[in-house]
Amino acid sequence: MIQKAKAILKENGLKITQNRIDVLAVFLGSEKAFSLSDLEKLFHYSHERSSIFRNLKAYAEKGILDKFCNASGTAVYTLNLHKPDCDGRSHFKCKDCETVVSLPNLPVEYLLVLGKNRMESMNLFIEGTCENCQNKILKTL
Repeated sequence: MIQKAKAILKENGLKITQNRIDVLAVFLGSEKAFSLSDLEKLFHYSHERSSIFRNLKAYAEKGILDKFCNASGTAVYTLNLHKPDCDGRSHFKCKDCETVVSLPNLPVEYLLVLGKNRMESMNLFIEGTCENCQNKILKTL
């Protein structure tokens, strides 16, 4: 995890620091989305809030992380897996296991409806229960 984090930082021209490695390693080791507060708690407040925030901002600007707002309006981040059919703006989050999945690009028909309107940002965030969690629930019944 640490070596992969260092390689990503180097690839993106970011200075390699322990804080940057720590933050990036969290995302590399998980399929979940994390907010600034989540990371603070995860690090038991041993990392400065402003440092975590600056790292998240830098990672989002470089396209390492996707940033979006969850259903409660909190900014959360997830690893951008650079899937060719995903634009990083649409996600599904399981409310039980908290796994986040990038969704494929919106169909052209959706974008055509917008016509010549100038889009400044776009996010589609769907929350529900993933198939694995649904199966676990069914097995307990």
